[in-house]
Amino acid sequence: GQLYGDVLYFATEARAGWTHSDPRPFYFWGYFVGLNGVWVLVPGLLLLDACHQLATAQRGHDRPRHKAH
Repeated sequence: GQLYGDVLYFATEARAGWTHSDPRPFYFWGYFVGLNGVWVLVPGLLLLDACHQLATAQRGHDRPRHKAH
C-alpha cells in the first residue's frame, strides 16, 4: 500500500509538470526526492526480502523427502 501511494504521489506531481514543488534544486532533490524516496526504498527493500524468504521456503518445501523405514 505504501508503494502504491508513493507512485501516485510522484506520478500526479510529474503529470502536473512539477508545479506544486519548489523549483530550487536543493529543495527538489533534497526534500522532494530524497526524503520521500526513503518511503519508496524501505518498503521496496522489505518487499524484496520477503520475496527472497518466500522463495527460500518454497525451495525447501519442494525438495524431495527421503522416507525413513
